[in-house]
Amino acid sequence: MRWRPGQAGYTLEALAQPNVQAAVSLELFPRAAVGSTWNASTLPLRTATLVSRSWQTIAAGVQDSVAVININAAGVTTTLRLSRLNGLLNGPQWLGGAAGSALETALLPARFEQSLYNPLRFFDVQPGDEFGYEEIDIGMTPIRCFDNKMLRRVLARRLTADSLIITYQMQGRNESFGFAGPCSAPAQVTYSPVTVSRWAVARAGNRWQPSGPMLQLGALRLLTGEYVAGASSTPYLLVGMPIASVSSCGSLTERINYTPYYPQIQSPSNAVPVYGPGLDYAAWQYGFAPGLATTIEFWNGQVYSRKLRNGTVQVCGSPQGFATLLPTRAAQAATLATLAPNPATESATLTLAQPARAGHMLRLTDALGRTVWSTPVPAGQTTVPVPLAGQPAGLYLMHLNWPDASATWKLMHE
Repeated sequence: MRWRPGQAGYTLEALAQPNVQAAVSLELFPRAAVGSTWNASTLPLRTATLVSRSWQTIAAGVQDSVAVININAAGVTTTLRLSRLNGLLNGPQWLGGAAGSALETALLPARFEQSLYNPLRFFDVQPGDEFGYEEIDIGMTPIRCFDNKMLRRVLARRLTADSLIITYQMQGRNESFGFAGPCSAPAQVTYSPVTVSRWAVARAGNRWQPSGPMLQLGALRLLTGEYVAGASSTPYLLVGMPIASVSSCGSLTERINYTPYYPQIQSPSNAVPVYGPGLDYAAWQYGFAPGLATTIEFWNGQVYSRKLRNGTVQVCGSPQGFATLLPTRAAQAATLATLAPNPATESATLTLAQPARAGHMLRLTDALGRTVWSTPVPAGQTTVPVPLAGQPAGLYLMHLNWPDASATWKLMHE
């Protein structure tokens, strides 16, 4: 079943079967006014009438908007049932040719929560995960004039009743090589400031809203071949590309791509926008892969990731080109608080650089990751004593967590 953008119509096609039936093509308008009649096909002549459109239960625990359309040919009427999210539910036998009986959905597609389009699969990231991106210099010559890299580090992951909110740090590095001839910029290396941004992903509804980037994406629920209007400095249409299998660290993973093209070239004087020719889909798009968040952003492609999976750190690609980006975890922790004395015997004290806010929690774990002591930090407090008496000597980790971030210090107990 093919969707025709801008017409709220669909073409339902059945392939020809030798010695059984010719190819069948039906024009369907499930969003037409109830009672409307139109020619669904001309050879042979078939008319279609939209009988009803209502909210129905189509399987156990699954409800959807369903359009019922009667197809009339030579005085014989058959019925189609179309589900908004699940496609063809029921159809006449002649659509299936030699099937021998009326068509009926045997198994509905997976619910959204279990489908590839669930954003929780793509944004399955944890604090400490890192993702590195590189912009490829695509020029008219084989000489690369620059190398742009960007590193993201996840600071916090918060799940609410209707949203997933991920906070991350980001910093970029631009190196211009200064080659004579095709390269105009002088040889230099510049760094962008460290910024804190977030992804806010809707668990209900169908909007995905990034913070800061120029492109405001539509839903991850946008299916292959579907379009949605977008808005930025230049309005555009966003199209869902076919799901692709891509190689990631030696294994195949599914990726969903979305491409903005057909920029609006004329400010419409009425409700109908005017769009120009499409852009090269390979040069300007977003791609998402499960557990890797965004793998393509405009001209940036993900070339490095460091993730915690089932208690094991997995590294994909080389971190070498990103070593100078973002402060290290130790440096980041040092800006938040100091832990002294270290090594310690009976106790240590954590001194915060800023008074604690509501929600601060301090936790001490041993070398096996077991929590041996924890306490909430009252709002406004700047020092917290950490008792060690009675604990075996050895290495411990002090974790400070609050709603937007976390930090860890090593503590040696003698």
